[in-house]
Amino acid sequence: MTRRGLRELSQAHSELWEAARWYENQSAGLGFKLFDAVDAAVDEILSWPEAAPIVPGRNGQSALRSKRVQRFPYRVIYFVKDEQIVIVAYAHARRKAGYWRHRVT
Repeated sequence: MTRRGLRELSQAHSELWEAARWYENQSAGLGFKLFDAVDAAVDEILSWPEAAPIVPGRNGQSALRSKRVQRFPYRVIYFVKDEQIVIVAYAHARRKAGYWRHRVT
């Protein structure tokens, strides 16, 4: 099995760090647990990029996929292009649905 490269949009990177800071302020160590959970989700994406469900609404373009992050209400939104995984968002699953869609137009 060939593992693909990984690229993360700067907006995605920023929102993950912001979420981790928020969790860390709630309880010491919780922000690091978020990072660990996201890392596990990304590892699964790298191993099986087509396994996550497709996000509807992108006709004729690379399929956007959404991978759940264990223990936290977040999803990793990504697509595969030219043998590379591109992370578009670390989206909170219960807030502002689809706010990240403009990042892939």
